[in-house]
Amino acid sequence: MPHHPLLSEREETALLKDIAEALNEATDISQAMAAILPRLSQVLGLTTAWAFRFDSHRATFVELGASGLPPALAARDAAALKSSWCECQDRLVNGRLDTAVNIVRCSRLRDARGERAGLKFHASIPMRMNGEPLGILNVAASGARVFTRPALDLLRAIGYHVAVTIDRAAILSDMRQRAAQVEALSGILGDLTGIMHRRELLERAVTLLSDRLGYEAAALLEEGVVVFHVEKARDAMDAGYSYRDVSSEPPDVEPPRILEDALSGLTQAIPRRSLAIRLESRSPRAFSSSDQDLLSAYVWHLAALLDQVDWYHESVASARWSERRELAADLHDSINQRLFSAQLIASALRRQIRDPAGQVLAERLEAVIGDSQQEMKTLVHTLRAESQNLSQALRHRLIRLHQALDGDIRWDIPDLPDTLPPAQIGAVLHIVDEALQNALKHAPGSPIEVRMELEAAAVVIRIRDFGPGFNPALMAANTGHGLATMRERAVLHRIHLAIDTNVGDGTTVRLIIPRDERRSMSRVWIK
Repeated sequence: MPHHPLLSEREETALLKDIAEALNEATDISQAMAAILPRLSQVLGLTTAWAFRFDSHRATFVELGASGLPPALAARDAAALKSSWCECQDRLVNGRLDTAVNIVRCSRLRDARGERAGLKFHASIPMRMNGEPLGILNVAASGARVFTRPALDLLRAIGYHVAVTIDRAAILSDMRQRAAQVEALSGILGDLTGIMHRRELLERAVTLLSDRLGYEAAALLEEGVVVFHVEKARDAMDAGYSYRDVSSEPPDVEPPRILEDALSGLTQAIPRRSLAIRLESRSPRAFSSSDQDLLSAYVWHLAALLDQVDWYHESVASARWSERRELAADLHDSINQRLFSAQLIASALRRQIRDPAGQVLAERLEAVIGDSQQEMKTLVHTLRAESQNLSQALRHRLIRLHQALDGDIRWDIPDLPDTLPPAQIGAVLHIVDEALQNALKHAPGSPIEVRMELEAAAVVIRIRDFGPGFNPALMAANTGHGLATMRERAVLHRIHLAIDTNVGDGTTVRLIIPRDERRSMSRVWIK
């Protein structure tokens, strides 16, 4: 490097003031490099400057800014500065870069292919704020001479000003990123609005989260099991400008994993559901508190959309039940009454006919009309069955089962004031039917107790048998005992379903129907 005389104190003060004013206008690292390079070129003959911003949370270099790079360093979006290990980065991370120094064994300059404009060495200046590393400022000039101590001291003073700019740029960058994420989140929620199929909504939500917010892998978990996931190819992700091989990092990921080589993960439960959204990355410490806040907001919005889907299907189901009730009323008021009148006419006709053969035909006609009338009553009863409240419907179910089967079934079903959506009542009855059939099949001869209670926030139904019970581990591993169907109905209609059992202890099936639907959750568990 050409020799330059030291600046006088007045000249140095003026230079630092000029640089500080120029840096005050910079909003990113590249602008900062462009601001200092022409001023240092006049004093130190510098031709090139570049800086790395260090993210202490992720322990990696996340941003590069440069000015005056020769072709060998500028090629392919400055790829030579963004890959592999280098001495100056290693020194900063390991606490061995405390002041401005000459780097005479720069691996990046050595390995760069192409025109290097005479660059052989560079000076590295650490940038710190409150003792924390912010990054590295590197400057270089053509030639074989290294920077003198006075030149390094001047660069160190300039490094303090650049550090303030880098810190401000990092804050602005985080603010811009957060604003972009919020805007993307708003767009995702807009695209999800209007989807009225639960599975489609959830899978679309996971896919858009990864695509538009740039997460490496995203998944939907149900009861802690991955049921849907998306991931980006490794070469599609920007791994940052890491100073070391991250494969040596211990993984901070709890099972189940989406990526086999994941090093960090973030999971957030969807409120009122047995569902969760999971994010993973192949980079260590990839998720910050900002990501946590964003994902938390996202799952709350997703929970609201799921509520809309549920309410939509409940309204459709309620409309269908209303149609069924209207049809039942019409059948009862019109056709059933006509059949009754026809039966009276047939009876009168039978009494007036003297011919034996005619009487037989009249009796057959009367019997056919009577059978049709009974079938009509059964149809009307079926159409109206689900319009009862839960207590009435459950008692009716138990009475019919007790009369039809040879079993010891006992129940305590009080009249409860709560009214539930017809579809939810239907789901409860189907689950109770399945539980009773299981008890009769797997605990023959054992008494069966059915109790319903009203608790502070829920209606609780317990179906208990005193049979042999079973191993819950085996139960969780298969779909026997109708558990799969029971689980599906419970999740779909926001009912808690719990099965408490063990070998020799009998089995208790508990249904918990939250009274406040907005705070309900769908869960299934076995103990």
